[in-house]
Amino acid sequence: MIYLDIIDTKIKLETKRLILRKPLSEDIDDIFEYAKDEDVARFTKFKAHKTLQDAKMFLQIVKQQHQNKTALTFLLELKENKKVIGSISFLNISEDNERSEIGFALSKTYWGKGLMSEAIEKFLEFGFKKIKFNRLETFSNIENFRSIRLLNTFMQKEGILKEREKIKGRFCSLNIYSILRKEYILKKSFR
Repeated sequence: MIYLDIIDTKIKLETKRLILRKPLSEDIDDIFEYAKDEDVARFTKFKAHKTLQDAKMFLQIVKQQHQNKTALTFLLELKENKKVIGSISFLNISEDNERSEIGFALSKTYWGKGLMSEAIEKFLEFGFKKIKFNRLETFSNIENFRSIRLLNTFMQKEGILKEREKIKGRFCSLNIYSILRKEYILKKSFR
């Protein structure tokens, strides 16, 4: 059984360079700054934000998902300057199946610096040890090479879902990646 009541608590996860925490209304400017970039939004389901209202809408959706316990979104805040540079989420949480998808986005300014690797590593630990998911999975557009390289570090590719989703008017094929709790524990024990 998974522990979703944790969503109602104040959660703060730390890595070497990041704080992962729930969004606050004062994060709107930083969210808008990274989410307005077309390159950041390119392989995501969300469209690049056009106005601050889009960032406000994002916060409202996240708040509703937290209340419904269907998702849990954390923002990635740099420790050095408290700037929010991205997000990472458990999406489409299935309590019955003890499973969730993971989604993430990062400001283009910080690509290639290992920050999302830090966030994913901490997020997997939180998901398996605190929420007690059995399975975490994610989908990555087959053209998103950066994401593919990153996910191969943490998860196993299960296959390709051909033209699974229509994103921004185009059918996209997606890689599906997963990791089970027992695989995560085994991997950790060999480090």
